[in-house]
Amino acid sequence: MDIDIRNLIYQLVPPHKRLPVRLTWLSSLLAPLVDLWLTFHIWRANARMMVNVNSQVAVLEGYLRKKYNQPVAIKIESYTDGLLWIPLASESDALQPAFGSSFGEEPNPEIPLKDEIRGRFDGYDFIVYIPSSVNRTLIEADVEKYRQALIKYKIIQS
Repeated sequence: MDIDIRNLIYQLVPPHKRLPVRLTWLSSLLAPLVDLWLTFHIWRANARMMVNVNSQVAVLEGYLRKKYNQPVAIKIESYTDGLLWIPLASESDALQPAFGSSFGEEPNPEIPLKDEIRGRFDGYDFIVYIPSSVNRTLIEADVEKYRQALIKYKIIQS
C-alpha cells in the first residue's frame, strides 16, 4: 500500500475550498509527513525482502542484486542434472519430448552423460559470479548467512 499525501489532501478538502493557495499551504504543513512516509516505505520494502530471503537460487540472486545495486551483473548458477524431463502418459501430448529422425525438422534433445554437468562444477553445488566492482568478502558473508548446511559454493569474480 502506498499513500499519496498530495492526493489525500486534495480528496479531504471540500471541493469549494480547493484553492491553489490552500492546497499549497496544507502540502507544506504535511511535508515532514511525506518525508517520514517515504523513509518508512523504503524501510518496509527492505524488511519484507529480508523476511523472504532464503537459500533458493532465484531469491538469493535477487537479494544480492538488490543489495549491491547490480541488476544483472551478479548471477548464481546452480548444479542441475540436465536430464530429459519425461511427463506421465496421462499428461498432455504437447509435453512429450519430440524425437525426430536424422532428416527431420526438429533436432533430438541433448541428453548429458552421467556426471557430465557435475564435472563442470568441480564438486561445488553452485557458483556465484560477481563483477570486480563488488567486495568479495561481503558477498561471501551474505551467501554464508543464507546457504544450507553441507552445500558448497564457489565465488568467481570477473
